[in-house]
Amino acid sequence: MSWVSILKYPLLLVVGFIIQLLSYLLSTLLFLASPVIYIGHVFLYLALLPLRILVILEGFIYFMTVAVLVGATIGMILHFTGSVISQFLRIEESNEPRRPRVKQELLYSVPQNHSFDYLAAQLDDRKFLPYSTILEEEENSYESG
Repeated sequence: MSWVSILKYPLLLVVGFIIQLLSYLLSTLLFLASPVIYIGHVFLYLALLPLRILVILEGFIYFMTVAVLVGATIGMILHFTGSVISQFLRIEESNEPRRPRVKQELLYSVPQNHSFDYLAAQLDDRKFLPYSTILEEEENSYESG
């Protein structure tokens, strides 16, 4: 036996004992810290929730982004094309005053002195209706024939 093997066994026993003590200490600390770890997982889940929603809506976001870009591009092309055509045809704004805008309240306002005469309306209706009913006409046609 050499002097290395004599030192090796006591050192292995000491290191093994220290590792065993540290594992017991670590398991106790993990047990005590488990509520904090659980709350940390909940906060992390809630913090990453918007990113999870974005991942779910990824296709819709791509579609809307492309739709907005295509719409804006086509709108700008139409605007510039219209301005070039108006310059080419020498179309300018007229100097006539613009028609005044009608207030929204006036469009939907109800006339204040609106009276309805039921009897006059009935008389007006009788001007356009025949004086006899269909049954009376049929009876009259059999009698005459």
